[in-house]
Amino acid sequence: MQNELQLTFRNMAHSDALSAHVTARAEKLEDHFDRIVACHVVLGLEGHHQHRGDRFAVSINLSLPKHEILVNHTPSSDHEGETAYAAVDRAFGDAERQLEHWVGQQREIRHTDKRRL
Repeated sequence: MQNELQLTFRNMAHSDALSAHVTARAEKLEDHFDRIVACHVVLGLEGHHQHRGDRFAVSINLSLPKHEILVNHTPSSDHEGETAYAAVDRAFGDAERQLEHWVGQQREIRHTDKRRL
């Protein structure tokens, strides 16, 4: 990554292990596109339920040349009791899919432009 990863914890204590997990997932994004300008991840504890456990929200803001990818993973009833790690993995999975889609579009645009020459 051209700039360092920014990680913000909201309504929860900082965790070195969770920070390392987020860093590893962010570095994996560079397998799809190696010119990511910046990545800001916000991990927040949205609430706690006595029987269903903690609810985590994750947002990812990827800055690319002339483009931005925003992912918001909010807790839903389908994923109640999801760990912070699972919430991070789901959000980064969404970010990977969006990044792959954008990279594919860019390749298609370049290919089309070359054919016109």
